[in-house]
Amino acid sequence: MEQALKTVIMVGRTEVGKTTLANTLMYGSPEALKTQSIGRIGSIIDTPGEFIENPIYYRAILLSAYDADVVLFLNEANESESIFPPNFAASFNREVIGVITKIDLGGDVTRARKNLQAAGVSQIFEISVHDAESVQRLRDYISRERPL
Repeated sequence: MEQALKTVIMVGRTEVGKTTLANTLMYGSPEALKTQSIGRIGSIIDTPGEFIENPIYYRAILLSAYDADVVLFLNEANESESIFPPNFAASFNREVIGVITKIDLGGDVTRARKNLQAAGVSQIFEISVHDAESVQRLRDYISRERPL
């Protein structure tokens, strides 16, 4: 029997793959439309990319994260710079993990990993929504029990 996902919030720039990953984790389908506002896909809180791209919206991310068990920072494998402020993960009072998306499209995974480490994440996953094993590893990690 598959464990239920914890409640997670996904944060990342526009077109990094938040909604696509959320749909893949929840329903096994990478279909997605542009996210216009904070919403839910099953137990996943999906945030618009504009919320991390514009510091005036950081408060909305932080407040929405109170409903989550885990925070996911998404960074695309081919991003040239980090969208996250240094040690931004320290702003959340829960675990923040990093997800490097679109690894199947190439890019500098080492740079993406450094971006996420600078943001202060505790764990990093490299995924492609077209690679079921990479998505399952993330799903398993999100689903596991954590000490209080």
